[in-house]
Amino acid sequence: MKYRRLGTTDLEVSEVALGCSGFWGDRKFPEEQAAAVVMEAIERGINFFDTGHNYSRFNAEPRLGRLLDSVLSHDRGRFVLSSKAGTVVPAGALFRRPGMNVKDFSPDYIEWSCARSIANLRCGHLDILQLHGITPGEIGEPLLERLHDMKRKGMYRYLGINTHSEPDMSFVACHPEIFDMALIDYSVVQLDREPVIDRLAEAGTGVVAGTVLGQGHLVKGKIGTVRSPADLWYLARAWLRPSGRQLRRISVEMRETLAAIAEMSPAQAAVAYVLGNPGIASCVFGTTRVANLHEVADAVDKTLQSDSVRAIRRSYELLWRHGT
Repeated sequence: MKYRRLGTTDLEVSEVALGCSGFWGDRKFPEEQAAAVVMEAIERGINFFDTGHNYSRFNAEPRLGRLLDSVLSHDRGRFVLSSKAGTVVPAGALFRRPGMNVKDFSPDYIEWSCARSIANLRCGHLDILQLHGITPGEIGEPLLERLHDMKRKGMYRYLGINTHSEPDMSFVACHPEIFDMALIDYSVVQLDREPVIDRLAEAGTGVVAGTVLGQGHLVKGKIGTVRSPADLWYLARAWLRPSGRQLRRISVEMRETLAAIAEMSPAQAAVAYVLGNPGIASCVFGTTRVANLHEVADAVDKTLQSDSVRAIRRSYELLWRHGT
């Protein structure tokens, strides 16, 4: 495994991070299989684990805490643990009740959520606390003062944001005194993110890329082949959620481009392209299969040929020209 510095922090993070969410954290997914993924990630040198308080209907955090308990108890400094606060609905449900309260960025809730994450993960402190989808209008002095006090008390080391909004990313780039890192969606079908990634990196903000495989839509045959309950869950997400439907629509041509790259697998090509951006510190990748973990982890030692990079950029430009 290779490692990169996360912005101007003192954290060295693995170029591939394990995302602990989705069906991996679902109670229907056997814990021994979830454990196999985590233990193999550690064996491969992955030291960065990303989760969220509300992920997998509030089950992902305590599951990850149970699985990491033995290694954290004697080697806490080896690992970078990141979780999120501010979202109050259970992530993982395919349907959401209309009118349901989604976010709470009140100082009391953020501190309570951070404390619950620390307890769930059995980690003593979070290396990174991310505000989950916060907007500039929701960042006020009372919250900033409480976050400062929480950091002083040792609840977390660095503050981050998880956002899919480019204007909010630009706000973060302009305020490096607030945020140390940003987890954003960035993949080969989102090359329009590159200017804001440059601005974040120039500001010293660590940038972590999520959705690097487009929720599986960038890999031919990944979504739609049902061999397990996990496949059925991801298929349902692809069809029922607006974000899944959009990714399915825009990924068709790029999927063919990635499949035609000879020097590595499509998944590896998607990851290698993202890691080719020097502004990216790490790619977050989630899976329920050890074989998939190995495939993606192997991408850190692979380099796309220049012709392959040009083919990916041409495919993206065609998407843009077609008004996607």
